[in-house]
Amino acid sequence: MTNLHFNFKDVFRAARLGFSAKKIWVTFIGFLCAFVGYGILSYLAYLVAGIDIGQIWDTFRLVPMYPVEWPWFSWLIYIVGVLWWICISLFTGVAVSKITYEQLKGDDFYEIKEAIKFTLRCGKSTILAPLVLILFMVILIFMGIVLALILWIPYLGQLFFAVMAIPTFAVCMFILYLVIVTIVCFLIGPSIVGTTGNDTFDTLFESFSVINDQPWRFITYEVILHVLVCLGIGILGLFAAKAIFLCHDVFAIIVPLEKLDNIFMNAAYYVKIALPPIYPENIHTMLIEYLDNIGMVNILFPGEYIPAYESWAGSISSFILGIIYYFIILFVVSFGGAIYWAGNTLIFTVLVKKKDDKNLLEIKEEKLDEIQDVATTEPSGEKKEDKQETAEKESKPKRTRKKKESEDA
Repeated sequence: MTNLHFNFKDVFRAARLGFSAKKIWVTFIGFLCAFVGYGILSYLAYLVAGIDIGQIWDTFRLVPMYPVEWPWFSWLIYIVGVLWWICISLFTGVAVSKITYEQLKGDDFYEIKEAIKFTLRCGKSTILAPLVLILFMVILIFMGIVLALILWIPYLGQLFFAVMAIPTFAVCMFILYLVIVTIVCFLIGPSIVGTTGNDTFDTLFESFSVINDQPWRFITYEVILHVLVCLGIGILGLFAAKAIFLCHDVFAIIVPLEKLDNIFMNAAYYVKIALPPIYPENIHTMLIEYLDNIGMVNILFPGEYIPAYESWAGSISSFILGIIYYFIILFVVSFGGAIYWAGNTLIFTVLVKKKDDKNLLEIKEEKLDEIQDVATTEPSGEKKEDKQETAEKESKPKRTRKKKESEDA
């Protein structure tokens, strides 16, 4: 079992815990499934809206990142894609948190398939918990709309609204509070389920408890964790870029430079990241400066496609290498996701110790699978045979006594 300090120092372990092939692989697969589903549905939303596929490709390449002016049915398809991305990401967070939790308890060889089984059994709580809060807020807002309709009643409506002003204000404050709890539930919900296996109600209870009992610790720890995530992605991105350049230089020893540059430049044409306009301008500037410093600014501003070297073979090679570029980017982002969920597992463990004086690492988890197996492994035939043997043993002494009584008679 890992000995924690149960303070902010433990958050800095997140980078080391996240730097794990097992956690990065689980995060990579989860993000891949999330972005494939999101990419297909977002492309479909654009196509249904009547936008030409060439225009979509020129703007976003493989993954459209933000919507435009669409009809309602395109918005519906896009929202389904976003929900798909959120759900898969939350499930991925549960699996990574479970692996981290078992590692903190001393099991460094906890298997990925066991984490997936646990996620499929308990992961729905991470989706249902914020969904319950969102539905409750929708009901409150709908009640507010009904209340607003009363204003249409002459004289009485205005008087009723004035009387209900204070309760309305209280409900609005409560809605804002629920928005904060919902955000907390999204942030730390996967780690709550990954460490405790809680159901929906318990996940909601822990989310409320965290923000009510330890708000400043939670905010401080999350700020530290996000800084670590950004540093981890930045450092790994730098090494990934240098590895690509090193690969280019090594191949250039044997392969003609003209041929190699043609493949690499056309491969870069397929890669483009389009940040939504809602991002602040300083975020755009920082990202451009970072990518420029590591020599990968073409990720944001890809060049034009040039005639392929050796026709069809060069085109296919460039396309495959472009897909590999996406895998490399996803690998770098997956490291950030592994750090994030490993760090939130640490944060929740520390906060539970602070607010409940309970060390989650000392709790022995009940192996539900084994309990269920014991209850179901005995076939009905074996049970019947056991009952028959028991009945025969009980009836045997009775037959023996009857036989002796008949002989005496």
